[in-house]
Amino acid sequence: MTPNEQNRSGLWVVVPVKPFNEGKSRLAAQITPQQRCALNRELLSRTLTAINQAQLDAEILVVSRDSRALAAAERAGSHALAEESQPCTALPSSCTPNDAESEPQLNAALTQAARHAAAHGATKLLVLPTDMPNLTAEDVRAMAASRGLEPQINIAPSRDGGTNALMLQPAQVIPFAFGRDSFLRHQRLAAQAGIPVHVFQSDSLFFDIDQPEDYRRVFSHGS
Repeated sequence: MTPNEQNRSGLWVVVPVKPFNEGKSRLAAQITPQQRCALNRELLSRTLTAINQAQLDAEILVVSRDSRALAAAERAGSHALAEESQPCTALPSSCTPNDAESEPQLNAALTQAARHAAAHGATKLLVLPTDMPNLTAEDVRAMAASRGLEPQINIAPSRDGGTNALMLQPAQVIPFAFGRDSFLRHQRLAAQAGIPVHVFQSDSLFFDIDQPEDYRRVFSHGS
């Protein structure tokens, strides 16, 4: 799919997706590999549904190493970007795909996606990981909103001090620093660049699936 020439806002929404069999590795002891794959598929579906329901004038880009995630993105009418592989030397000492060690790979994938979006006319970028099962269209619209054309950043913190959503205007205005303590790291990067930061909080933006009890809270009754 090529970028929509009717998109005048310059907004691109980027959804990074781990391979379905790797995502949510912290739940590996509690649910089967098949359940983890199904969970990651469902989280991607919910995220794309919320974005589409927001009815933004925007391009939606899914970046992933998983061909199944890319195919799902295209079926949903989104762009699909195959993530460039990262050598083990570019990652922590082990290439075991767990949540902590995948942070450099996530930031590299987002950098790749931001370059791609900027090359196709993006003037602002909204990053929405698939961790938030209760994400709403209202959340998406709030995170995508900007105050004029000047450089600015919107950020939604996670419960553990990470970043659950991030809007950059311009699209490459600061480096990506997702991972442990990234809420503060992103704010420090913005301060160093002299860019104002707007913090957004809502129950649905704040809640992500991180621990087994989070999974049970959302999916134990088939929701």
